[in-house]
Amino acid sequence: MKKTVGFTRFKFFYLQHKLLFDIVYLVLLIILPQLVSSDFIVRIIVTSMIYSLASMGNMVIVGYCGLLTCGHGAFYGLGAYVSALLAVKLGLSFPLCFLCAIIGSMIFGALIAIPCLRVDVDFLSLITIAFAQIFQSVIKNWTPVTGGARGVVAIPAPQMFGISFTTQKSYYFLVLFVILISYILLRNLMNSSVGRAMMAVRDDEIGAKAMGINVNKYKIIAFVVGSTVAGVAGSLMAHYLRYIGPTSFTLDLSLTFMQMIILGGLGSLEGAIVGSFFFTIMPEIFRPLAVYRMGIGGLVMLIVILIRPQGLLGSKAFAGKGGILTVFLNKKKQARKAVKG
Repeated sequence: MKKTVGFTRFKFFYLQHKLLFDIVYLVLLIILPQLVSSDFIVRIIVTSMIYSLASMGNMVIVGYCGLLTCGHGAFYGLGAYVSALLAVKLGLSFPLCFLCAIIGSMIFGALIAIPCLRVDVDFLSLITIAFAQIFQSVIKNWTPVTGGARGVVAIPAPQMFGISFTTQKSYYFLVLFVILISYILLRNLMNSSVGRAMMAVRDDEIGAKAMGINVNKYKIIAFVVGSTVAGVAGSLMAHYLRYIGPTSFTLDLSLTFMQMIILGGLGSLEGAIVGSFFFTIMPEIFRPLAVYRMGIGGLVMLIVILIRPQGLLGSKAFAGKGGILTVFLNKKKQARKAVKG
């Protein structure tokens, strides 16, 4: 009981001083590259941030609107290929490539959303998997355009306002700026009437229809927003790695994005960030076990689903009965009450 009261007080203190906490977080993020001397560590952090951006897009579709998509890596790859090909083959500047990646991902997100409106959750996931497989086939076999198995090489580093983002630390600040803007926009969207309508569709689609919510409209919005954010992340990754290929956007990547948001907590943008950092940093810490990444990720996911279904920071809407641990503790409390009674 004391622990619960203490946590409640801390949560109340945090909410009362949220602006102060946010300022502290921002200052820490700004000075972080100065505190880290290793470019390798900065590279891991930058990669984690880009994955966080893609995962936030997936969170909008899955966590906030309740649509099970297993092909999010295709939208991520689409943004990467559009941006990279325009930069390499047409010599367009980074801002134009970045904008085209956004538009391309947005259009395909809307196109994929339309057939998904007429199917249930299980078949929706199959449609998105099919899209991911079609995307893989196109980038592998459309060799004159995509480079085929060779991929796209010598992608130029971003240049804007006379600044060339060629170093690890300079690219860190570029990604940090994009992810902060994206987080603020997504947070405001989820707190708006649009976000509340998405969550209503997620929690009870029939009830949402009964309340006059245009369910199909908000499903399309969720797909468009989620795919657009994934395209942004893909564009950043392409210009960061300076190379992309078909092996970079397999179905495993889509499943990894799903693992990230389930671990972090469905219905939480912060959870998407936490999950992304976990699944990016842990393989580096336990590098000898990196070969078993998917298996370990599946095991972690299974444990989370059994013990804490809503994830680390997720919405209680996904908690169900609270997981095995909660059920066990409730039964233990009931047994104690029965003994006392």
